[in-house]
Amino acid sequence: MAMLAAKSSSGVSPSIGSPGGTVTSTKIKRLHENIRVGTWNVTTLSQAGKLHNAILEMTRMKIDVLGICEMRWPGSGSMNTHDHQVYFSGTDNNKHEKGVGIILTKKMAACVTNFIPISDRVMLLQLKGRPVDINIVQVYAPTADKKDEEIYELYHSIDEVLKKLKKEDVTLVMGDFNAKLGAGKTSDHVGPFGLGERNPRGDELEIFAETHQLVVLNTWFRQPPRKLYTWKSPKDKPGEIVRNQIDYIMINKRYRNSCTAIKTYPGADIQSNHVPLVGSFKIKMKRMSPKVQQTYDLRKLKDEIVRQSVKSAFIEKIKNKLSTSNNIDVTLSHFEKAVQDIKNEFLKPDKRKRKSWMTNEILELMEERRQVKDIPAVYKNVQNEIRRKIREAKEKEKQEQCLEVEYHQSRFDEFNVHRKVKEITGKFRKKNWGKLIDEDGNLIVTKDEQKEVWKNYLETLFYDTRITQEPVTANKEGPGILKEEIELAIKQTKEGKAAGPDKIPSEFFKLLDEEQLKWLTLIFNSIYESGRIPTTWLRSEFITLPKKPGAKSCGDYRTISLMSHLLKLFLKIIHRRIYRLCEEEIAPNQFGFRNAVGTREALFSVQVLFQKCRDVSCDVYACLIDYQKAFDRVKHEKMIEILKQTGIDNRDLKIISNLYWNQTAVLRLENEHTEEVAILRGVRQGCNLSPILFNLYSEHIFREALQDIDEGISVNGLKLNNLRYADDTIVFADTIEGLQTLMNRIHDTSQMYGLDINTLKTKFMIVSKKPISGVNLYINQNRIERVSKYTYLGTIVNESWDNSQEIKCRIGRARIFFNSMHAAFKSHDLTLETKMRLLRCYVFSVL
Repeated sequence: MAMLAAKSSSGVSPSIGSPGGTVTSTKIKRLHENIRVGTWNVTTLSQAGKLHNAILEMTRMKIDVLGICEMRWPGSGSMNTHDHQVYFSGTDNNKHEKGVGIILTKKMAACVTNFIPISDRVMLLQLKGRPVDINIVQVYAPTADKKDEEIYELYHSIDEVLKKLKKEDVTLVMGDFNAKLGAGKTSDHVGPFGLGERNPRGDELEIFAETHQLVVLNTWFRQPPRKLYTWKSPKDKPGEIVRNQIDYIMINKRYRNSCTAIKTYPGADIQSNHVPLVGSFKIKMKRMSPKVQQTYDLRKLKDEIVRQSVKSAFIEKIKNKLSTSNNIDVTLSHFEKAVQDIKNEFLKPDKRKRKSWMTNEILELMEERRQVKDIPAVYKNVQNEIRRKIREAKEKEKQEQCLEVEYHQSRFDEFNVHRKVKEITGKFRKKNWGKLIDEDGNLIVTKDEQKEVWKNYLETLFYDTRITQEPVTANKEGPGILKEEIELAIKQTKEGKAAGPDKIPSEFFKLLDEEQLKWLTLIFNSIYESGRIPTTWLRSEFITLPKKPGAKSCGDYRTISLMSHLLKLFLKIIHRRIYRLCEEEIAPNQFGFRNAVGTREALFSVQVLFQKCRDVSCDVYACLIDYQKAFDRVKHEKMIEILKQTGIDNRDLKIISNLYWNQTAVLRLENEHTEEVAILRGVRQGCNLSPILFNLYSEHIFREALQDIDEGISVNGLKLNNLRYADDTIVFADTIEGLQTLMNRIHDTSQMYGLDINTLKTKFMIVSKKPISGVNLYINQNRIERVSKYTYLGTIVNESWDNSQEIKCRIGRARIFFNSMHAAFKSHDLTLETKMRLLRCYVFSVL
């Protein structure tokens, strides 16, 4: 891990292993800074106190970077704790097994540039160095009782990672390989100072090292056997010592001389049959200045004194700077700057270090346990005492948290009540990380590559052969925007929502006085009459959330759009103006995004309709349609054409048209952004108008598809053939032929409007009292899978129309939530009233 000094040489690389041999034909300069890197199989870090124990041992052994095997933390992510940064990669199924991680000191954590959780056995951490970077691959190999296929899969995943790394970078591959290389030099990659005899897994490890030109460092340093072994076999007894070397640290062959010493520390204690392997390296690290997004505590505005101070300062700052005569973009930029200045002055969060339940007494007992490691009886007694003290400390922490819940409850502070409940129940999520693969399944490592992959994905997702925008004449047909409309929109605006690219929180609108409201009215009317949208309003910012655990490809993530709150305020007014005309166009069997109806009414309608059919022995042939990214596939030109037919004001139409034809977006990745992408189709995510626009779009699809079709189920003399909640649609008929006719028309019309039915996720079901077989449904020549049950709007529906399964499922979910909150419910520090509120909020809500 030597750092290279840019120093000229003869241009001929010295032999491998000679002082300073590098691919860049430079010489290694011995540096004074010494960095200690280790790897340790700790058997688990999921037990209370184990992480503190690991950090205690790190500090004692002066380790800067410690790789962890068998971490047993599910998921993948990072967290700060005790002046250390922890990165981890675990299972996707929430099981506490396997897992790898790396713990870094605060100083070393500042050098981290990238983290890729490959699997529950492999992870990559990249650090900035001078003049080349450092890659650390932490590995936990399957044990000897596992199948060979798992070993091949492990080495294949490491191969894929190493192929992506730069050859000139320093690369460390370390961890528990569960392989014995044995004593004696066998090649330039395995040294003479190994331990024991080689096994077949050791042969595979040597082949791996030769393939990637790695040197197994702990076989190249002469040490006594006690400083070579890394694992004590379960058969190890005082009279029968069985100790092995199965943990290794490997480095690129050209950088082997960067390691000045390496040995194990059998005196370290964390209740593991492995011992830490630690190497000293000459390193020159480069401290990064990460682009950290500043956070603000907007809840301070709930304090009346703070609120008045902020309001006075804000009004004073924007006085005389807001104008309607200047360019609107310039005027809004003054407004944005004033908001930013006020946030920096008044709303920065208080720096509060989170209190840890760990006590000095427990840490001292851990040190005492380490010192009596060779005296089993005393060791066991100290361990029992540590466990008792940990239980007491954790119980005390729970009591303090419950008292805080009561305190926030007494102040009607719902935000902090919910936050503390999550702390008590252990539901606080660590910062999530995930790996990314491209369309060909190749692992993406660098940030630039990740941004390029996401940019290409967004371009593909929102690309369309859109026609040129047709001009809309904004004839004045009604009143302009009134100040009272703005006041009502501000009153209805929700607080605590993420700000858009302009970084203006919605809370600031409620600080405006009469003069500023007049200014805002003039600005809104100027935009409304001209149809010219400010530049900052046309740019959205996407963030990503995984749809499921273990998300890998871009399609496994949900892109959430953040847009200007000032734009949302403006569009809220437009929405109120067009809502009535648009709502009149939508049929009553659409339950999504409408006033006074929702999922309960949709599910009730399905339940009643199908039950009535069963009562009169009428078979129901139902197709549960799944559209492929329906909201992202809306054609803009057809949407505008539909809006014209509703008869809305031309000024509203022009605003919507200009908004959609000129919009762009970027995607935010760790406070960096991709290049701008033109959005050529789809409704705007997070926009006030999107629900009503999509409902209108969907309504015209079904109206056009099903006109003049007499198929469905008769209800009071009328044929009903579909129920919809936004894009979640059930189409049904009383015969399979009727359903096939309906689906053919819906499929063809949907394609004309740019929507594609996902035939893999679309399902077919028959609700009948008698068994019916030999019936198939096809969409676009693809046979639709017939299912006996299906989850629609979160509720299980089945062919037998038996609700007992759904009832059991809901009780099971409620039991899980109840059990997860047992710490709060059994606490004597929470009042019965608070416990009942928590019960209704977190448990009854899932029934």
